[in-house]
Amino acid sequence: MSKPLSLLRQFSDEIVALAEQIVQSTASVTGQTSDFRECTGSAWLYDAEHLVTNNHVVENLVDPIHVQLPGGGATQAWVIGKDPLTDLAVLRADPQSAPPLRISQEGARLGELCFAFGCPLGRYPESLSIGIVSGLKRSISAGDRQSIFDVIQTDAAINPGNSGGPLVNTEGLVIGVNTEIDTEAEWGIGFAIPGETVAQVVSELITYGTVERASLGVTVARKPVSGVPTGHALVVTALRNNPAGPLLEGDVLLTVAGREIATQNDLLRALRRDVANRRIQVMVLRDGQEIMVECLPRAMRSYG
Repeated sequence: MSKPLSLLRQFSDEIVALAEQIVQSTASVTGQTSDFRECTGSAWLYDAEHLVTNNHVVENLVDPIHVQLPGGGATQAWVIGKDPLTDLAVLRADPQSAPPLRISQEGARLGELCFAFGCPLGRYPESLSIGIVSGLKRSISAGDRQSIFDVIQTDAAINPGNSGGPLVNTEGLVIGVNTEIDTEAEWGIGFAIPGETVAQVVSELITYGTVERASLGVTVARKPVSGVPTGHALVVTALRNNPAGPLLEGDVLLTVAGREIATQNDLLRALRRDVANRRIQVMVLRDGQEIMVECLPRAMRSYG
């Protein structure tokens, strides 16, 4: 009678099977800038002809851009949409036979195992690293780019070239898109754009090429607030474009157009193209009282 496999062997076999599944749908991205610098990154199949990557991977590239999946040759791809605010971009290529990856509906969970796939340093395609989700709802800012909110923190090894590759859970579902590391850390602090953001932004990029957003004409910050379930909320800190409008400094945003607001990412999701230039209801906490006010968000300039 054969000896039962050890738990470690079973765990190892599960990782091998997962790697075989995800690697076939993870591509390397190569291109040149206008000054002939070679740039590399990663991407993954969203559907047969669209690949998701980071905006910073492709934003400075000139045609031709090439993507390459395992077992195939390099094929040309075109940027059809990008969103600097979430550091996401979509490439279109000839239809591919590899199966698209699916985005987790549950999202990342603190402490769960995760796997980062991609082509680190542009020299090691079909690579993966293992780690855990070590933080949620982080905010990151890279260089002169605006802050990205609600990102996933992981200790799975992420290196230049991994950007744009998928971060997946043990079921092989995408929970994030690898985007950058904290350069001040010696090791183990990487970040990924969460799957929920990816699902919303990518569909809009495929349809419109850009993500349109609206503005309430105020500046907000997440601060401790008593009387709200999470203990923190978005507070109006300055009036920018509409100082005589219904929102006041110190107002705590509770809902915008019927959507509950707890983080900056919640507000970004609420202020999408469908609310621009039309009157919406905003509930705020003002002097301890919940008040409903009517606002007219103005369309912001298109990104991408």
